[in-house]
Amino acid sequence: MGRRFHNLNARYNGYFLAREKMKEVEAKIEAAHVNDYNRILDILPPLDTTVLKTLQPDLEEVIKRASFPIARHPKSKWVDDCYVLIGKARYYQGEEIEAIKAFRFVQTTGKDRHARHEALVWLMRTYLRQKDYDAAISVSELFRKERMNEENGLALLLTRAQLASEQNTLPVVIENLERAVPFAKAKDQESRIRFILGQLYQATNQDDKAYPHYARILKKNPPYELGFYAQLNLAQVTELKDVKAKEEIESFLFKLAKDEKNKEYLDKIYYDLAKLQLRQNEYQDALGYLKQSTAASTTNRNQKAYSYLLTAQIHYEHLEQYKLAQAYYDSTLQLLPSTALGYEELTDRKTVLTAFVQQLDIIRTEDSLQALARLGTEERAQRVAQQIANEQEAQRLAAQAAAAPGATGTAASRGPAVGFGTQGGTWYYDNPVVIANARNDFLRTWGERPLQDNWRRMAALSGSIGLTAGVQTGAGVDSVALAEANAQKQAEYLAAIPLTPAQQQASNTRLEEAYFTLGNIYQQRLREPEEAISTFETLLRRFPASSHASEVYYSLYVMANALQQTEAAQKYAAALRERFPTSKYTKLIDQPDFLRTYSAENAAAHALYDSAFVLYNTEAYAPANAVLEQLSEKYPGNDIPDQVAFLRTMIVGRTQPADTFKAGLEQFIQQYPESKLLPKAKEFLTLHQRYESGELAKAPEPAAPAAPVAVLPQYKADLTARHSFVVAHSADTLALSQLIKGFEQYNSRFHPRKNLTITTLPFNEGTVLLVITPFPDFKGSQQYAKLQTARSSPLASIKGPKFATFVISDANLAALQQLRDIEQYVAFFEKNYQ
Repeated sequence: MGRRFHNLNARYNGYFLAREKMKEVEAKIEAAHVNDYNRILDILPPLDTTVLKTLQPDLEEVIKRASFPIARHPKSKWVDDCYVLIGKARYYQGEEIEAIKAFRFVQTTGKDRHARHEALVWLMRTYLRQKDYDAAISVSELFRKERMNEENGLALLLTRAQLASEQNTLPVVIENLERAVPFAKAKDQESRIRFILGQLYQATNQDDKAYPHYARILKKNPPYELGFYAQLNLAQVTELKDVKAKEEIESFLFKLAKDEKNKEYLDKIYYDLAKLQLRQNEYQDALGYLKQSTAASTTNRNQKAYSYLLTAQIHYEHLEQYKLAQAYYDSTLQLLPSTALGYEELTDRKTVLTAFVQQLDIIRTEDSLQALARLGTEERAQRVAQQIANEQEAQRLAAQAAAAPGATGTAASRGPAVGFGTQGGTWYYDNPVVIANARNDFLRTWGERPLQDNWRRMAALSGSIGLTAGVQTGAGVDSVALAEANAQKQAEYLAAIPLTPAQQQASNTRLEEAYFTLGNIYQQRLREPEEAISTFETLLRRFPASSHASEVYYSLYVMANALQQTEAAQKYAAALRERFPTSKYTKLIDQPDFLRTYSAENAAAHALYDSAFVLYNTEAYAPANAVLEQLSEKYPGNDIPDQVAFLRTMIVGRTQPADTFKAGLEQFIQQYPESKLLPKAKEFLTLHQRYESGELAKAPEPAAPAAPVAVLPQYKADLTARHSFVVAHSADTLALSQLIKGFEQYNSRFHPRKNLTITTLPFNEGTVLLVITPFPDFKGSQQYAKLQTARSSPLASIKGPKFATFVISDANLAALQQLRDIEQYVAFFEKNYQ
């Protein structure tokens, strides 16, 4: 009777009340979650911290009621279940450490195996929330020999599917969800799981397997929204055998569009119609439906974002209209939440296309201006006047369209703004021509009006101003404003035309840099080698003496090899050897290990330069010059020739007559026109000119050049570059060898498909860098770094020497080896990467 008393009170005075309150909390969390049907639904919906904050009082109530049986009836059989509820409440409160303690307590001391199983499932979900995948997998392995009830079995399968989803192993996700379907007993839970399965089969090009899942959903009387999207997806996976099948699907979608109940889903229906046209390669028809989709969007920002995104992808991937693609990517990012899957990739694509469009604009602008420069003065002025007239007409039509009925709405709702190529700002009040045209329209209708409130009523009462238009008055004012705006714009356009040799040289320099940048974007960012080859060949044809010629030939050689164009690759290699026999790019072709040797030689050259600089500061000019001679002789291909030359010139200024120093400065300026030390050289040269003119009584003596500090390598943030995970460790041979062995075993067990390699680099006295590579980008290396906080990481066993870990790109790693300051790099990383 005593046990029954305790069990009865523990169950109904504590556990039951806590469980019902937890059900209320979970129902509110589920109701607050908004499903995004344009992407695969979340198996375990993510937790919204904003919503959870509002539920804190309810969660505290759960903990309070679940604690009652533990305190008053510690020997009842409901204690384990109460601990599980407390752990879940802590989980929802974001207190993962406390939640893990509660679940671990049930696992180790619980007498009810079903409570232990539930605790383990939630322990696994807690590790997932912490991104500790190794620990989650370890917990999952504990269930291999366990027999579970259906409720816990379903929860485990869904959790395993979520784990596989976060690790992007879709076949494992599908396997777990297929096993979970028979155990889904709650209302509409089976339909949701089947919908996710249908989406997964679609994503893996298995439409024949997706079809039965969507069809089964419609037979289960699902919630209206889920049923509606199941109907749409069913149409997407229907095989288009002939024109008749396509017409049937279109008819079905139009029928959905006419249904009043689907009015709020019109944007999605048109979006699916666009995707249907895209399947048939009907790009213009697809763009038309996408335009209707964005016009129909009112409250669903996500759907409008996806419509803009698909429009951008069509312009980018199929039509190769990069300027329009960039504009639509920009509109997508304005609407899409920053937490959306793939947001970083879209941001990167938009950034790349923005730079791409900038280079195209530079090339088109400079070519047009140079063409105008070749015309006569009179014809040039006529062309400019015609261009201004064309811009005014286009702006007038745009203003009329914006003022027409039904043209209201935000810029985002109307789509991305595509300009007419004017030089003025895109905002209305930044363009004097548009303002003049608008003023003209106003004056034609209303005449000249005083600037005051209620001017119609005031004019009628005073009788001083009639309500008819004052055409003659307005025309005079507008003519003056418009003429001034035209004259100003004509002057701006004519001033931009390169007429003098210096202006033409500057224009050619801008063209050369734009072609070079554009070719690199094609090659490295857009992955379009054919376009990159065409752009680079145009650069070499138009600017054969380009400063980038050697690098361009090498890039052409690399791309031709990748495209298996052997003859072209040999042609580029021969041209590179003939024109630039001593270039580092020539050596990269002829010497496969040149890059590693080049880095080592540069490091040695920097060390010798530092020694020469110290000697110069101590006025040991002859030894400093000897060290510089040694540097140039041993490492002729170093990357600091301008610094070496400038320091030599400074030594000349200290040891030889002023005229010799002046000649050295002039030679340096001519030989290194792009050096960062150029301003310093020009400053000394100006002082010498003042001395020669008698303005200064004494020739200036060079001080210790502080400029070399400014030309040290700089870190650059590049999320798409190849990265490495680095451990800065003591040079203790035994400890380091154990750590390397531990990482080798760890990588082969947990990351066998990544083919990671481990190398060691000497850093400074007592410290080496253990470098694990390659990771294709920052995201991959950062995820690997997060996993090193788990207990399974080799770093968890280090108890002796101190160490530091960080991720770094190849370029920044080379810079770090020169700068030798880990704290400086970490500060840069925290500022630019996080």
